[in-house]
Amino acid sequence: MAETSPDDSPLSLVDDEGVEMPIEKVAESPCRAACPAGVNVKSYVTLIAAGMFREALEVVRRRNPLPGICGRVCTHPCEATCNRGKVDAPVAIRDLKRFIADWELAHPEEARARKPERKYEEKVAIVGAGPAGLTAASDLVREGYGVTIFEALPRPGGMLVAGIPAFRLPREIIDKEIESILDLGVELRTGTPLGPERTIGHLMEDEGYAAVFLAVGAHKGKRLGIPGEEGTFDAVEFLRRANLEGAEKLGDDVVVIGGGNSAIDAARTSIRLGSERVTIVYRRTREEMPADEGEIDEALEEGIEIHYLASPVEMVKEGGKIVGLRCIRNELGEPD
Repeated sequence: MAETSPDDSPLSLVDDEGVEMPIEKVAESPCRAACPAGVNVKSYVTLIAAGMFREALEVVRRRNPLPGICGRVCTHPCEATCNRGKVDAPVAIRDLKRFIADWELAHPEEARARKPERKYEEKVAIVGAGPAGLTAASDLVREGYGVTIFEALPRPGGMLVAGIPAFRLPREIIDKEIESILDLGVELRTGTPLGPERTIGHLMEDEGYAAVFLAVGAHKGKRLGIPGEEGTFDAVEFLRRANLEGAEKLGDDVVVIGGGNSAIDAARTSIRLGSERVTIVYRRTREEMPADEGEIDEALEEGIEIHYLASPVEMVKEGGKIVGLRCIRNELGEPD
């Protein structure tokens, strides 16, 4: 069986004869180096293999307090660098993270974290309850600080709820993960944006916060900058309306420009809102699409068409209404 250890300490295994076999750390593993959060992948994968699910979850949460969410929507760059991929296929790191998060849902009495001890008088204000704000809150409260999150939206989650559709990221998973952070002693105030009546100076001088962490996110899409695009929606705006405000069907024929996860989400959401024909236009080939491979497969299964190697240059209008999209055909060059 495996024994628990601090995040950066080597693990050890015990063989059938009771002899301890330490796993010495030679260098940082490529999977951990590729992880934006620096999660100790080898440690929690080893613990899962030993059946120590609670301990594996503790290892993940030292760096990432949202394992159930990341186990579903993370782009998993760790798997692209996994050494096992040189032999046959990478370890399913993201799926294993999802597994232990789902295990916790089925065994809450075994996995619920205890509220950390308050060590410091200073308290910190966090502006934004998206992934960055929630992670900062988890880290700070575990260190012993008082933490309050101020969120402009009526519910926490940031782009997790405003950008990612519920069919890809169930809302009950988001709620459970946020609840586990609030249970540590974090205070949450929704519907409280920064503004003239609540400035950073007000938080520090009038409400007594020693520091303010800004995690406001990037809730604004980019425009194409081509003629005639007035009257179009960017994916961030469209998904926000669909996820938070209940957007209506855009029309029978919808064109989505781009090849990332937001483009795929917008296309699949359009199908669910009742559009009959949804087409994605992407400037490169499928191999270069940054969207998750599984999401692309599901979009195709749902009847969404993808036109590759095409770049839009003009929105064609008649009587002020968009009636077509003029594109140019691309040719792949050498990777830069």
